[in-house]
Amino acid sequence: MAAEYFSDQRLTPNARGGVARKHRHRIHLALFGQMMAALEFLLKDFVASVVDLVPTFDEPLLQAKWLEVDAKRVLSLRSASSTAGSVLLHSTLGWHDADSVNKRYSALFQKAPIETSEIPTLDRLWLLRHSVAHNAGFVTAYDAVRGDMPALAESVADIDDVFLSESFTFLCGIARRVAEVVGDAVVVAWLKTRVPAERNYQRDKATYKKLKLLATFVESRARELPSITKGSYTADWARAS
Repeated sequence: MAAEYFSDQRLTPNARGGVARKHRHRIHLALFGQMMAALEFLLKDFVASVVDLVPTFDEPLLQAKWLEVDAKRVLSLRSASSTAGSVLLHSTLGWHDADSVNKRYSALFQKAPIETSEIPTLDRLWLLRHSVAHNAGFVTAYDAVRGDMPALAESVADIDDVFLSESFTFLCGIARRVAEVVGDAVVVAWLKTRVPAERNYQRDKATYKKLKLLATFVESRARELPSITKGSYTADWARAS
């Protein structure tokens, strides 16, 4: 909306030009940075939420060499209301590397959220995000080579509304996979641990509903969340049995 305020269609002819372009450019840079930050938060917080809900994946978490907890990290969170999952996950690094993300998810959940064909594109988006966050959109020659973007070397990336829209659609595909593919695997894996105790919706309802919502991708925030019912529990139980 803010970028639209400075669109040429809205402005009088003598107000168009350098100042409007400058404001649009800055707003687009900020929006792009927020989109990439949202993806990073999703990738970390999904794992953190699973950790907080069920102990199903504790063993592979204990084996994960990329997870370390030290006194400094714990003390840095004492002024905030934090969960075990947040303490473990949110200060970790490596989420800008698609291969690392896939390895972490695969080790924990046996599912990877990023398709192999998507990795080069996502890596370039992370490099652009680095340029936006640290260089106001200026792409150094080194980063241009790393990202196979020679045309952007020593120049400012022109992140416009078309690029933002295409990037958003691309990132939504990854977010959908986190929910619908990885999230579904989490639901089934947890239900498998319940099978020896036999099916009991009332016993499992509270945890099941929270996990099922983690496995739900919502196209728009304006849409109502789906109802989680005994029928869906029964169907998922059958897949886990």
